[in-house]
Amino acid sequence: MNMINIFYCSSLSRLAAIASVYISHRETLRCPGGELLEAYFIGFIALISLAIILELIIIYTSGQGSITNTHPRRFIPLFLYIRLVIFLLELVWSGVGAYWGFSEWENRTPVEGKACDMSVVRAVKGTVVTSWIISFFILIAVFIFFDPLGSIDDTTDDDDEHLSHSREFLSTTGNAAKQVWERRCRLLCCCAGNDENSQDAFSDVSALMATFFKDLDIVPSDIAAGLVLLQYDQERHQRRGERPHIPQRIIPLVPPPIMPLEEEVDKCCHYIFYALGCYGWMYYMYDNMSCGLCNLCRHCQCCMCCRSGRVAQHDNCCNCNTSAVKQLTNLKDKDIVYMSYRNKIYEVPFFVALDHNEKAVVVSIRGTLSLKDALTDATAECEQMDIEGHEIYAHKGILRSAKTIKTILTDNQIIEQAFQKAESDDYSVVVVGHSLGAGTASLLSIMLKSRWPSLTCFAYAPPGGLISAAGVQYSADFICSVVLGEDVVPRLTLETLDDLKERMSSVIKKSTRPKYQLMLGACWHSFFGFPEKLPEESEDNSGNQESLDPQQPLIDGSPGSPVRQVYSGEGSSTSTSSQSVHKVALYPPGHFIWIQETRSVNRSCFGKRRYEAQFGRHEDFSYIIINPSMVTDHIPNNLFHALCYLKEQTVPEDV
Repeated sequence: MNMINIFYCSSLSRLAAIASVYISHRETLRCPGGELLEAYFIGFIALISLAIILELIIIYTSGQGSITNTHPRRFIPLFLYIRLVIFLLELVWSGVGAYWGFSEWENRTPVEGKACDMSVVRAVKGTVVTSWIISFFILIAVFIFFDPLGSIDDTTDDDDEHLSHSREFLSTTGNAAKQVWERRCRLLCCCAGNDENSQDAFSDVSALMATFFKDLDIVPSDIAAGLVLLQYDQERHQRRGERPHIPQRIIPLVPPPIMPLEEEVDKCCHYIFYALGCYGWMYYMYDNMSCGLCNLCRHCQCCMCCRSGRVAQHDNCCNCNTSAVKQLTNLKDKDIVYMSYRNKIYEVPFFVALDHNEKAVVVSIRGTLSLKDALTDATAECEQMDIEGHEIYAHKGILRSAKTIKTILTDNQIIEQAFQKAESDDYSVVVVGHSLGAGTASLLSIMLKSRWPSLTCFAYAPPGGLISAAGVQYSADFICSVVLGEDVVPRLTLETLDDLKERMSSVIKKSTRPKYQLMLGACWHSFFGFPEKLPEESEDNSGNQESLDPQQPLIDGSPGSPVRQVYSGEGSSTSTSSQSVHKVALYPPGHFIWIQETRSVNRSCFGKRRYEAQFGRHEDFSYIIINPSMVTDHIPNNLFHALCYLKEQTVPEDV
């Protein structure tokens, strides 16, 4: 369905462009060879019109029936094959147009003193080139999204004779799925490099994705519809005053911190400027769209790549990132001890600076801002940390990033240089970061804690699957994790994803509503809120619930079967799809400050948001909340404004 949307948009744009060119230059085609150009235009318009009609039929047909009831959509494969034939004809016709359009029109003999207008020829050439470019990107999209495993079918019986064959089949499909995901990763991240770390990351990410999606046959629109249904279910339970679904797993208990909440919020508000500054000029321009460029130009210095004595390593030629750090933190050149914007897999930008007001040596680490960072995030296997006397496991990709920074700090004695520059023993080490930077800062703090006992860490919106329970207990006293509202990242672990997958499969099986109705309803409710009366669960459960067996394969291969089986994983309370990827449960680090928006019925859409803070528990972040704010709450700018509001107000007592 997503590929059809791509086809439809490209076909519509091409039809509009070619039709406008043909209509505007139709009279000028009465020239030698002009009949060829006219034939090209007419043929292409006919092909694209036919394609658009077929795509509209596919879009209409795909909207029929529920997600699991595929019988009304049984002709979709036939339509797709016809669309593929039309696409191949478009390629052939583009080749014919290339031959006609790029002929030697200048040397053709005029008829009755009339030659072809070269502007028409150039328009044809532009149309042909544009068609080939669009076709190229469509082929790339098909190459990425097409799933060759969809045709694999295992029709073995359940007797012992076929047990060995079934295991061999599962192993074959698992390896094939891993290869498919690795091919997609390499194509999407072709600019991420081809070194040893890149190969390792591609392999780990593809294994994770193949394992997670091994028992699902869904498209992105199914996921979107499932999230909508989950939000309905979540809202229904909240109105009943019921406890949200929490997967059955051990959750570490962390004692409340010694520092008062108000004092810790003030420190969080102070150090978030360093975490934001590390994002560089792109974040600064996003946050200051009106006058950000002018402010940056005051600190930028052109051709710095050709000069010696640069403060920042691997910054761009005008030191734009360094300029943004100075603007956000009010640091001077003499206060910046070290700065590196080198970005590779398992290597994230960071800087070390002196904060004289708080008497701190601040190590700030950047969050996710590139595909290389995304690959580091997605390398979610666990790896043991080298902490004497403690068996602590951590997120593999983030741990390797922390080790890279630790090596740079240790080999160059950067923190020691910072203390020498401060000329005081009263300074302490503070490590900060947001998102990926928060996870890296947390693991780096654990590794540096024995060397710098007074070290503290402020992790803004850290990843959920970061560290094992032993690491949570070890870091509870010196790592403060700050989370805004329903931010999904601190709740995102392989366990919560498995739970989300199982819940989504369950609500999809119960629903009898077409996807387009769910998506339109979601758009409406995003702007106007939920209605007073939500559809009851029994209404969605009245069509096909009894016919679904969660232990059957995803698609029922029996002839004429109208129902699509959505497999929800083995086991009851928690799925085991990720157990082969990692066996140690990972959690967010340290103790929590949880900031939540206070709902006010009188607040207008453009009114000032109000927030309150409290010390959170790891239990509060052990499940994913489905809400549009699950994404927006992770934006660093929103967390910054919430902390600024809290600093201006009287923070409530711990609840």
